Amino acid sequence: MVGTTLKRFLQERNLNVNELSRRTGISPQTLYSIIKRDSMKIDFDMLLRLCEGLDVPVEVFYEACGGRPMAGKLPDLEEWDLVQNYRKLDPHGKRLTQLVIDAELIRTEQTAEPPSAPKTKVIPIYRTPAAAGYASPAFGEDYDDFTVDDSDPADFAFRVSGDSMEPYIPDGSIQKVKRGAIIYDGDVGLFFVDGDMKCKQYCQDYHGGVHLLSLNRDRADADVHIPPSAGITLMCFGKVLLPERVALPDM
Repeated sequence: MVGTTLKRFLQERNLNVNELSRRTGISPQTLYSIIKRDSMKIDFDMLLRLCEGLDVPVEVFYEACGGRPMAGKLPDLEEWDLVQNYRKLDPHGKRLTQLVIDAELIRTEQTAEPPSAPKTKVIPIYRTPAAAGYASPAFGEDYDDFTVDDSDPADFAFRVSGDSMEPYIPDGSIQKVKRGAIIYDGDVGLFFVDGDMKCKQYCQDYHGGVHLLSLNRDRADADVHIPPSAGITLMCFGKVLLPERVALPDM
């Protein structure tokens, strides 16, 4: 076991835990834990530091674990062969090998592919203040570019100015819209009503009338009711993409 082997080498070399801690940078508390908890697993970096501090080959601790893997990735058979061959080299060979390794590490870092940047897309965000209840036109050239994740279903965005949709759609917030989405009862959409744009919650009654509701029920005065025979032009420019569905109020 690792703890038993560590304790044996400390005794053989007449070393105490504090001196080994100074040599390896491993805290005395950790070293005491390894000795006390004989089956405690250690990672390979700590194993190398122990071997360097005790001046013993790494195989000693590997064999002490009965050949079982320790925490972290141990060298495979090919890598163990490289270690053994490295030890057979004279000082000149070891220096030359280290130079080659250093050069290859630099080459690998320089040729490594950089992490891929998240894919994005650009949608328009309309400049004219879009009131929650009195929104800006959703078409035209009065817009800026707005970057979103490539997987975002939004087709355009607008900035809200008004409190009739709070707290779900705060005054001044940017809201994203999916153009052409099917609107169901309870969905929030951007509607064109007889020349005005309105951001409202949609509901249709049993008589075929349409209700465009304020989510802020203290602003029920901004609700719009369109009877089926009213002859009012109503068009939906898109569904507002909220993080959660808002229940319809009692009417």
